[in-house]
Formats: sequence, structure tokens, C-alpha cells
Amino acid sequence: MENKENDLSNNIIYSQESIEFVTTANEFCKLLENLNDFTLSEFVKNTYKISSLLHLKALNFPKPDIKNKMASETFITEADWHFIDNAISQKLGQFEIYTEIREPANTDTPIEISMSECLTDTYQDLKDFTQIYHIASEDVILNAMNDCKTNFEQIWGPRILAVLKEFHNLLYGIEELKTEDTDINEAMSKGKNWIDNLFTDES
Repeated sequence: MENKENDLSNNIIYSQESIEFVTTANEFCKLLENLNDFTLSEFVKNTYKISSLLHLKALNFPKPDIKNKMASETFITEADWHFIDNAISQKLGQFEIYTEIREPANTDTPIEISMSECLTDTYQDLKDFTQIYHIASEDVILNAMNDCKTNFEQIWGPRILAVLKEFHNLLYGIEELKTEDTDINEAMSKGKNWIDNLFTDES
């Protein structure tokens, strides 16, 4: 019986859906941690791409049933959160947009939130989860998977959708975005960047 439970845990933790989600989450965090490598237009475009993929992978990400629920460990401090939030806000500059979102658990009370806050809240949850996924025991990983999926459903899922809506408008509705930041990073100007590679059809 114990072997069957272990096999089931392994099947969920290392399923294709889980691995694809963790890979995408890692790339999302990598983008925000290295946003100064991008021009404004590149940052908006790449964030739009990776966020759309993240939402898709999160929809398919399994949510294991947890019998003995425990609080997941956190790694991102308040100082870390503010560092990422400030970096995103400074990168967006005049395009730092505030919007209203409604969380599923409390749809009657909209929340006014900035794009940088939406992205940083998502980053915090994904960074904490991916750290656990790479170093923790199976029971701890399963617990963290349950938390991450729940947070997607209730918290950062609506935030990512808000980012997609506003960044779509920035990309296709405001000409100034294309000329606001003209210094092209040399490494990014040669061929496809690593975000584009995530969308390459390998078949």
C-alpha cells in the first residue's frame, strides 16, 4: 500500500504537467530577476508571452489532495518583494498601470492594484514554490503544490489575467511604447531570445 502511495506521489510531482509548470514558473521568475537586461518594449513583450504560457500551464497543473495540511515554507522576504516591485515599477515608468481585479473568494470587493504588484505577488508565490519543489521531501512538495494551485485559483491567477489585458493594450495600442526605450541590449538583439524558445514548435 505504501509503495502504491509513493508511486502516486511521484506520478503527480514528476508528471509532464507538473514539470512544464515548474519550468515555466522558473522562467517567469528569471525574467523578473533579470528585467534590466531588457528594453521596456522587450520586457512588456516577454512578460506578455511568459504570462500567457504560465496561465495555461497553471490550468493543467495538478492539485493533490492533502490529508494533513501544513503551512508551506516561504523564502521571499518583504525586502525581496519590495525590491522586485520597485524594479518593475521603474522599468514600466509612465506605463505603470493601476487596474481593478476581483478575487473569486470576494468578488463583491474589487481591489485596485498596479501591474508591478500583480507581477510581484505572482513572483513571490512561484519563487517560494519552485524553491520547495527543488529541495524538499515529497510530502512537503505535495503540500506546496496544493497551496500553489489554490493561490493560482484565488490570488495570482486574476493578477496574471489583469497583466495580460493591460500589456496587450500596451503592445498593440500605444505607439510610444515602441520608442520609449531605444537602447537594445546586444545579447538580446541576436536571433531569438530565451522567451521565444519556449514557444518553438519542436514537432
